[in-house]
Amino acid sequence: MDTKKTVISTLIVIVMIMVAMAVIIAWLGTNWLGASGQQYEPENGYILVAKSPTPQPVEPYHTSPPPQDYALDNGGVLEGGDEYLPQYDYYGYPYNYPDAYEYVFTPIFTSEPLPEHIIQLITGVTFHESTPFGYDYLTYLTVTHVNFYGESVLGHLIVAADIGDEVLDIFREIYEGGFPIHSIQLIDYFDASDYLSMAANNSHAFNFRYIAGTTTISRHGFGIAIDINPIQNPYIRGDTIWPAAGVDYVDRTNVRPGMIIPGDVVYTAFISRGWTWGGYWTRPRDYHHFERRR
Repeated sequence: MDTKKTVISTLIVIVMIMVAMAVIIAWLGTNWLGASGQQYEPENGYILVAKSPTPQPVEPYHTSPPPQDYALDNGGVLEGGDEYLPQYDYYGYPYNYPDAYEYVFTPIFTSEPLPEHIIQLITGVTFHESTPFGYDYLTYLTVTHVNFYGESVLGHLIVAADIGDEVLDIFREIYEGGFPIHSIQLIDYFDASDYLSMAANNSHAFNFRYIAGTTTISRHGFGIAIDINPIQNPYIRGDTIWPAAGVDYVDRTNVRPGMIIPGDVVYTAFISRGWTWGGYWTRPRDYHHFERRR
């Protein structure tokens, strides 16, 4: 009798083990296998990814939030160090902003009052309660530019409304001259940070802020300053070079695509209309910066 009970108990244990194994196999089939029945390779060497992994946004690396108390105008002091700089190739963007790769075949150069979605985008980012003017002071520009691949793409700027047509003419000349600009997107897509925008080699205009350590509004704050290709045209103050990748372009005699040089199409388009170039400043030299004097 005891032998019979032992056999039954053993069979029950075996059945339970088989059921447990079946459940485990079913779970593994659901979570390890893709639609084609092939097992996914562990992406990080330690864990298996989900059946249909969701792409993760590219986030810039920095050890702590970028400082906000530096300036790129003539004067002021930059704070922070290279540990804040995003560690990625500047052809990759820290944010997936819209129409970054919107290709066009017919050049477009238009100006319009700030659209409602742009007002919502910039409010609290580059436009604040302390901004001493209304939205109607600004205009939203769509411009066509050539990128570093020779393609015609769209870019967007916000500038003071009374110079909107002038800025369109400037960028039309730059486009027709074939000068490459990496990207022209609102700095709002970079959390209004010159730090991140420069590291991504982005060109921009309006950003309401003060010059570091002062109560003086930057010319970017009035929409009358424009930065172009910061990597190829870095900010230099003593041993400080911004962005860090701009170190390869400190030698201005070694002219390469995207660099602004006296007499070229970018320089001429701005200077012929009364703009001032930061490349002529002595301390700092701000090769990517043009501003409109009033």
